[in-house]
Amino acid sequence: MTIPKTRQEAAAERLRQAIMEGTYRPGQRLKQQELAREFGCSVIPLREALHQLAAEGFVVLDPQKGARVPDLNSRTVEEVYEVRMVLEGLAARRAAERMTPEAAQRIRTILDKMDRPDLTATEWLILNWEFHDSLYSCAGQEFLEKMISNLRLNLESYLRLDLAKAADYSARRREHRQLFQACLRGDAKAAQRYTEVHLRRGARRLVEYLRRYGK
Repeated sequence: MTIPKTRQEAAAERLRQAIMEGTYRPGQRLKQQELAREFGCSVIPLREALHQLAAEGFVVLDPQKGARVPDLNSRTVEEVYEVRMVLEGLAARRAAERMTPEAAQRIRTILDKMDRPDLTATEWLILNWEFHDSLYSCAGQEFLEKMISNLRLNLESYLRLDLAKAADYSARRREHRQLFQACLRGDAKAAQRYTEVHLRRGARRLVEYLRRYGK
């Protein structure tokens, strides 16, 4: 039996879908009164829906300016990804040189969890971070890991959007396995190359979205 959605859940679902489809574009303000009228609900469940979507990364809540769709332009995304490819490629290269059997087992367990077909976008994102963090920690370079983490945070809302739009994660699973196998072989050059390819494809998807619906 299907459980009826609450007004908050229904509003969150409609707004999330509208953002994904580009109805509300990067940087656009989300006015509560207008949205409540459009969705046929009061402001209270609409406000709760905005907080829910903010927690998911689809909305930014500013105490002064209210709610808006996260703002990021395609050129900035390209620049951030160029830096990510350098840093994460280096981290993967070092990981391939230094991975221990214990670390390999931890990463293998994460990859097995990522093979579940019923993962939500949020669950996948968490496991995705665990995979990359566990891999890069093998490099043993704390400052490098911190720089990578900070860059990733700048893109988190768009990474959530990218995952929510995906029909399946099969290509990402394959790329993760390729990277992991290169590290197991100790093939530093291949690990770096697979990381760069993985990130380049992610950048392409986000840039296409922003050029279509944003800036």
